[in-house]
Amino acid sequence: MEGGLIFLNGEIVPQQGPHLSALDRGFTLGDGVFDTLRAVRGRLFRLSDHLDRLRHSAETLDLPLPMDSSQLAGAISTVLEANGLANALIRITVSRGVPAERGLVPPSSPVPTLVIHAIPFHGYPEERYRRGYAAILSTIRRNETSPLSYVKSCNYLDSVLARMEAGRRRGDEALMLNCAGHLACGSSSNIFLVSGDSVVTPSLECGVLGGITRGTVIELAAGMGIDGFERPIAPEQLLTAQEAFITNTALGVMPLVAVEGKAIGSGAPGPITLRLREAYEGLVQAIS
Repeated sequence: MEGGLIFLNGEIVPQQGPHLSALDRGFTLGDGVFDTLRAVRGRLFRLSDHLDRLRHSAETLDLPLPMDSSQLAGAISTVLEANGLANALIRITVSRGVPAERGLVPPSSPVPTLVIHAIPFHGYPEERYRRGYAAILSTIRRNETSPLSYVKSCNYLDSVLARMEAGRRRGDEALMLNCAGHLACGSSSNIFLVSGDSVVTPSLECGVLGGITRGTVIELAAGMGIDGFERPIAPEQLLTAQEAFITNTALGVMPLVAVEGKAIGSGAPGPITLRLREAYEGLVQAIS
C-alpha cells in the first residue's frame, strides 16, 4: 500500500523509506518469525490464536518477543487506525535484529526488530470460490523432521519455490508432500479431503503448520456433526476423494477442484465444502 504507515519498534513511520539495517538477521539469515491475521470492520479474527502461534514460533527459535500479547494487540490497532483501515490483512514480523558480530551464532541478548503492517482486504472475488482452485503436486518436499515446518519463520523459500513451480505449471496452489511421501500442505495453505460424511486433513506430525483457519474448520465441522480425522494421507487419495478444499487466513475455505489436471470428485465445489465455507464466513463476519 503506497504511502501507508507501518509500526516499527514502537513508532509509526511511513512505509516508504529506509527502516532496517542491512545487517539485520531477518534480512541476512531469515532469522525471524511472522504471523498474518485478518481484521473485519476493525475487529481482529482469532487474535489470541494468532498471537499464541507467533509466540510458539518465537520460542522454537529461542527468539524473545519485544512485546507481550496485550501490547501487540494495541500496536495492531494503532496501525489500523493510522491507516484508516477497518478491513485488512495484518502481518507481524519479528527478527532477531542487528548482531554485534557476524556469523550464525545469535547474540546472547538480542534486540529484536518488530514490524507490523496492514493492507486493505475485503476478501477474494466470489467467482474464485465458484470456480475453485486447481493444484499441482510440487517437487519440493516438506521436511517433517525439521522444526521449521511447524513455525512461521521468515525463511519461506520452500514455499516460494513451490508456488513458483505452480505458476509455471498454471496451478493456483502447489501441494507439498513430506519426506515420507504423504500429503503435508499447500505452499501457503492446509488441505482437507472429504470422504463420505467426513473430512480428513494431514496430521500435524506430517510436517504441517497448525493453521488457525485449519483449526477453526475442524471446530466448525465437529459442531455441524461432520466427523473430522487427522492422519497421514497418500497423494493418490486426492483423486478418490469426493471433495477437497484448502484453508488459510486470506482465502478462508477455498474449494479444490482439480490436481495435476485431473478432477477431484465432480470437478466442482462440493456440498460439504460449501457448508463449511458458509459457516466459516459467517463466523468471520460475526466477530464483535
